[in-house]
Amino acid sequence: MMSSVNIQDYCEDLFNYKRNSTIEVKVGNVGIGGSNPVRIQSMTTTDTNDTRATAEQAIRIIEAGGELVRITAQGRREAENLKNIKKLVRKDGYDTPLVADIHFNANAALIAARTVEKVRINPGNFTGDAKKFDLDKYSDELFDEELERMKEKIVPFLDTCKEHGTAIRIGTNHGSLSDRIMSRYGDTPEGMVEACMEYLRICEENDFHDIVLSIKSSNTRVMVHTVRLLVAAMKKEGMHYPLHLGVTEAGSEDEGRIKSAVGSGALLVDGIGDTLRVSLTEAPENEIPVARKLVEHISKHKGHKTIAPVPVTHYSPYEFNRRKTHQVLNIGGDKTAAVIAKGDYNGIMNAGCMNRPDLIFVDDPSDIPGQPVIPLILPVDEGERKKARNSYPYVEFSGMPSSVPDGTALFLGVTYKDAGEELFSFLRSHKNVILLLSSDNENRPVEQRAFILELMNREISNPVIIVNEYNEDEKENFQIASSADAGILFLDGLANGIMLGNRGALPQEVVVDTAFGILQASRVRFTSTEFISCPGCGRTLFNLEEITREIKARTKHLKGLKIGIMGCIVNGIGEMADADYGYVGAGPDNVSLFRNRELIKKNIPNDRAVEELINLIKQFGDWVDPE
Repeated sequence: MMSSVNIQDYCEDLFNYKRNSTIEVKVGNVGIGGSNPVRIQSMTTTDTNDTRATAEQAIRIIEAGGELVRITAQGRREAENLKNIKKLVRKDGYDTPLVADIHFNANAALIAARTVEKVRINPGNFTGDAKKFDLDKYSDELFDEELERMKEKIVPFLDTCKEHGTAIRIGTNHGSLSDRIMSRYGDTPEGMVEACMEYLRICEENDFHDIVLSIKSSNTRVMVHTVRLLVAAMKKEGMHYPLHLGVTEAGSEDEGRIKSAVGSGALLVDGIGDTLRVSLTEAPENEIPVARKLVEHISKHKGHKTIAPVPVTHYSPYEFNRRKTHQVLNIGGDKTAAVIAKGDYNGIMNAGCMNRPDLIFVDDPSDIPGQPVIPLILPVDEGERKKARNSYPYVEFSGMPSSVPDGTALFLGVTYKDAGEELFSFLRSHKNVILLLSSDNENRPVEQRAFILELMNREISNPVIIVNEYNEDEKENFQIASSADAGILFLDGLANGIMLGNRGALPQEVVVDTAFGILQASRVRFTSTEFISCPGCGRTLFNLEEITREIKARTKHLKGLKIGIMGCIVNGIGEMADADYGYVGAGPDNVSLFRNRELIKKNIPNDRAVEELINLIKQFGDWVDPE
């Protein structure tokens, strides 16, 4: 972590919701940052040279509610064709700003800047240098010389943007840093931040300020901590540029929605973020309602009941540090985060959950088996507890007993208002207590964070389970709300488990599977394969949705394995930085396979590439047969 960065520089108010202060940047007729709402955007997946298909898809994004549309322009030809795409979109009456996405080709960026309202460039490859991973050659002198050569390419681009009123996005991705930055910082949050800051300094030296920034990763923990570090680094140098948020390669279906809400939600909770994309391996118009629901959920925090601040002495917002707790039952200490289901025991046991919970909090104890397979948590009732031997008592703070017998465990329901000396004294003398922490505040994750920070200040190490209740009838709404609320507490290592409840008409397995999904997306408990699949763009070289579905169907049982599915080499080796295996488009009719970023098999025909991926996993001993 940058030692000169203060702990709260990333956030306007750690305890009460307030948007991060930024300047306004105009992208065509849309303002980003300042007092503007969080803007929603997506990206086309069509071939940019197919004018009509790209224009029609852009319009579908716009009609779904997209406020900006990004289009890849990997070469001069594609950049030139942006004019024709824009004409068709404008002809149909849409004035939504278009954004060119540039990698490796500064000349394409110059062409695009004369046509579209914004150009995205990546500091890791804007100057066109292919990664050689030759990191030892960079003396201080060579490091500085390359910075000067970099300026020679950037400044003409900035001059063109000034001339045409074009904004830019400086977009750094985890795994796509230049060899030059890697030689000094490695593939680290500090390196990603410095890559952004170098470009920002060049822009400011040239009096260019129409800039939006992004730092993205498929690793939610890296993404959240690095964006916070970028905000703090900007403030240190007197900069306040708006931020674009997104979890790259979030995937599809349930995991894509949960992962996006965990990552981007953790930043939006603290008022960070001015524009947002949810990257799903689906039709791009599907991304818009998911992003909108996430922004609307966080907007409910405005005007919440005031949360009394506590001293911040142990919190690490720029890196992961697990809160020190002691173990009670199988919770806390060095144990993995727990999932507690809430509801009828038999209903949960008969539900089609992908994973069984660790405990069940029984709402209705009238039909409890004599020896339940999964331990139960029961409101204090000696008769029912004797009937179900594998069970533990639950009480609320108002009914807190004077003592807890040794050799048992007590689940104690608490809220932030209970954080006082009576509770703290009880916890100091009763190590066998697990806290079930709920909140009725509109800004529940921040109130729950404040409670845990106070425990840390007082060196109280009892484990904490986050308890959040909802009333949703739609699965997507439930996934987005619960993931955005809980993710931040796991990404920062503060909580030891999760218990979700829902009063709406959702099957029990949705609630339980979402809890497991939140823990996996937060990178604290892996119970299934993690798929790092890109959303696709005009560079995609195979049917991404179809292949992703096929790979998922064949490999979803490989618990803890990470598989990257990338449409092209640009979003390939680097951006699947965390993947154990990679399936990457190498040409119009073939695929290359990677293991830990190392190319293992090259140019495999599409029709047998999935089978070759399975064989590769087997070859390196990571395959198990499904049960």
